[in-house]
Amino acid sequence: MRTLSAAMTFLTAAFLAAPAMAQDKPNLSGSWQFDSSKSELHNFKVTSATWLIDEGDNSIHITETEDGKSKKTELKCTTDGKDCQESGGEKAKASFWYNGPMLVEMETKGDHVMRYRLKMGDDGKSLRVEVTSIVPKVDESDVLMFSKL
Repeated sequence: MRTLSAAMTFLTAAFLAAPAMAQDKPNLSGSWQFDSSKSELHNFKVTSATWLIDEGDNSIHITETEDGKSKKTELKCTTDGKDCQESGGEKAKASFWYNGPMLVEMETKGDHVMRYRLKMGDDGKSLRVEVTSIVPKVDESDVLMFSKL
């Protein structure tokens, strides 16, 4: 009887936690404009950028335009950690997954590995992107701030 009671308690807690877990994954869809005045750039070189994000249940499509149209990158990936290919620019592969409310991207271009951690602001109108160079190792991370258009 004790085992049944413990199992029921666990199932009830899991059932009640499920909606909260679903809310931990914000929908990042929208047009996002880079805000240099709120960003902290140490290694990353960007003067202007726009990201168009279209997110589905387990997929994400990102079109990045930097400095007008001079540099454009497009990604169509799942958010379950599987590798996908970038189009535009250098050949690269990326993988995305959620860590609570934060979307994590790991990007590999040749010998370089970068980690991007995207977190929407509480207001839903700001996006914080922490960029860390894993290989080669760099001590300071960059913080890119975006505003929703």
